[in-house]
Amino acid sequence: MNKILLFFTLCSLLVSCSTNSNNDNNNDDNNNNETVTEIEEQIPPPPTIDFAVSRHEKKFLKELFKDCNSSGDKRQLVEACNYSNSTVRNNAVSIAGQSPGSYNLGQICDIFDHCYNSWKYVNDPEGNEIYEYASNTISNGLNGDCDDFAVLVCSMVLSIGGEARINFAYGQNGGHAFTEVNIGNTEVEEYISARYKSVYDNSGIWTRTDKDGNKWLNLDWFANHPGGKYFDYTHGTTFYIIQEYCNDF
Repeated sequence: MNKILLFFTLCSLLVSCSTNSNNDNNNDDNNNNETVTEIEEQIPPPPTIDFAVSRHEKKFLKELFKDCNSSGDKRQLVEACNYSNSTVRNNAVSIAGQSPGSYNLGQICDIFDHCYNSWKYVNDPEGNEIYEYASNTISNGLNGDCDDFAVLVCSMVLSIGGEARINFAYGQNGGHAFTEVNIGNTEVEEYISARYKSVYDNSGIWTRTDKDGNKWLNLDWFANHPGGKYFDYTHGTTFYIIQEYCNDF
């Protein structure tokens, strides 16, 4: 009887050891199969843009002899930026709605990204400079040249309550048009560097500051993202659409 009891006891021990060994092996397999998941850096909430609309004193005689007035460029750009048009407004609102709330940096970036990623470059007719209406550019599927891009981005920003201006700049590589947006003194680098980390080169945020201390954020397509580097220019002209004002730089 004692031998039989001893036999069953040994069998039970062997089964228990085998089970524990299998469990350990399974746990090792599970541990080996575990994958390390990298935690993606979160984009911070977009800051609200705190700015004051720029003011410009117009002196009749000085304005009369400005090249930017006599050339007709200002008048054509003001007309082309038809930001109150329902097509422009509805498109801008639907895009900016991706970053809902008060006027904020996310809305500016949403508009820039939409235009930048959808744009197809097409020249004006030879010898005929056309500043296309923003509403027409939307209707044609976002096709045109640099001034058409600048007009569209400017118009969309204006239609959601911001202030934007258009620049004609000239340098060794010729002429170019680009838009800037008034961000006042809003801190934008944290958001932009996180949102555009794949293309942000840590060179800082590129802006220009006006006489009132407002910072104007670069929205040029050459920049790849809002606040990227400026086109290499030596001089140019700025056109303020809301105020129907222009000056040289």
